[in-house]
Amino acid sequence: MTKFVLALLIVSVAAAVMPRTADAQLKVVGGSDISFGRVYQTGKLVHKKIALKNVGEDTISIGGITTSCGCTVASISDSLLAPGKEIEVKIQFNPTGYIGEVTKYVYITNSYPESRLVTVKMTGNVVYALQPTPSYIVFNSISKGEPDSASVTLSNTSDETIRITKVELPSPDLTYRLHKSVLKPGEFSDLDIYVDSTADRSIDGYIRVITTSKLQPVLQLRMFVGVIGN
Repeated sequence: MTKFVLALLIVSVAAAVMPRTADAQLKVVGGSDISFGRVYQTGKLVHKKIALKNVGEDTISIGGITTSCGCTVASISDSLLAPGKEIEVKIQFNPTGYIGEVTKYVYITNSYPESRLVTVKMTGNVVYALQPTPSYIVFNSISKGEPDSASVTLSNTSDETIRITKVELPSPDLTYRLHKSVLKPGEFSDLDIYVDSTADRSIDGYIRVITTSKLQPVLQLRMFVGVIGN
């Protein structure tokens, strides 16, 4: 047996006994950058569905799926993905408290050794149908037993007529006055918030403005009242 034939035989045997490198690959169908477009602040939750595909030759095991913040939730339809198969990922984003351009991420870990982490980037633009000015209310260190008040202007920036049906306050120590409840496109109304003289503790919560708007049924305004003793 010549040295060439012997070397060829050794290579063939080694190839047969060596473990095959895993070639499974996890891909996001349509790309890993997705957009949820224009959504309304404190409106309905935003839902997106994407597909993950195994474009390799080995079965992939999904180790876990996490997101960049608590406002975004993601789940998968299965944890094992056979070659050539797809699974569905459901993503839910809560726009409450956001305004303007928003970027969130979904992280998917899997058993493929060359790319154990797949990152999905989500972008969108959160806007108001009922625009508050300012967008939050703060009473800084008011004295106990002394009433106070603040005002926010609510402007209808949409193309629909909006009727405000209810204003929910985070404390019984607060009252309000709404100057106008029906706003045509382009119209506005002041919402006055009063802190009662009996307030004896700080208040940290949200004012919820309930409307008939299909675009933004609820407007949430962050507010804080700091009460100090006499």
